[in-house]
Amino acid sequence: MIYYFSGSGNSRYLARLIARESGHELISLNIFFKDNCRFRKGRELLDCVKDLPLPDDKNEALVFVHPTYGWRQPRLITSFLSVSAGQLENRKLYFVATAGSGFGGSEKYLRRLCQDVNAEYMGLATILMPENYTAMFAIPGEEEAKQLIQEGELKAVRAGAAIKEGSRLEADSGLCRWPFILSAVVNPIFYAFFVKSRAFYADDRCDSCRICELICPLNCINMVSDESFALRPQWSDNCTHCMACINHCPTGAIEYGKASQNKRRYYI
Repeated sequence: MIYYFSGSGNSRYLARLIARESGHELISLNIFFKDNCRFRKGRELLDCVKDLPLPDDKNEALVFVHPTYGWRQPRLITSFLSVSAGQLENRKLYFVATAGSGFGGSEKYLRRLCQDVNAEYMGLATILMPENYTAMFAIPGEEEAKQLIQEGELKAVRAGAAIKEGSRLEADSGLCRWPFILSAVVNPIFYAFFVKSRAFYADDRCDSCRICELICPLNCINMVSDESFALRPQWSDNCTHCMACINHCPTGAIEYGKASQNKRRYYI
């Protein structure tokens, strides 16, 4: 069974390719989290009203496809899987990570996670895809994005074939540089000082379509009437910086302070 979490669609897109290649069922963690789970500040699981759906066959591997936040697996995924340890015990776990630049020491933390939940670590596939972190980085142009997607497709198909065969995945060492500095030092700083929602706002281009509210996987966004009685999105502090809202806004009305202004939006 394949589970994906995705903001701009990179991980979802590759998860679909892996599911097609491996024959595994596909589950959206975005929908599962939105409907069933509560998180604190977009990183710590508080509770879920349902358990993670699992295949009946305990020998079937579980595959988690997700973006990379600060050169590690998103903390909300780590927290959720840690709390779900009883379900994961003695299971085989594969991981497929997407990123716009690199993966640092991601593999070390995934190995540790598997050890903590008493599951068998089956490897990590590291796949570069177009950058989507509009709050900090520039988004590549269409041609560069197209090239990255094509290369990502090939890696996803290979990962799907390996999963189908029960083979282990191998992380690309060239994409996992400076593991300690990026994943152990920069990652905590990133979460402490950058993963906040207060800079998000919608300008006058907002037409109150509610897409941002509907697409937010953590129910962080609510539509509230402003002084002119128009509905505008407001963000709580339960934000994981998935960038779904800013990249899916059809009118380009959502900004993240000045950091996102005049930047291209991206989703697939």
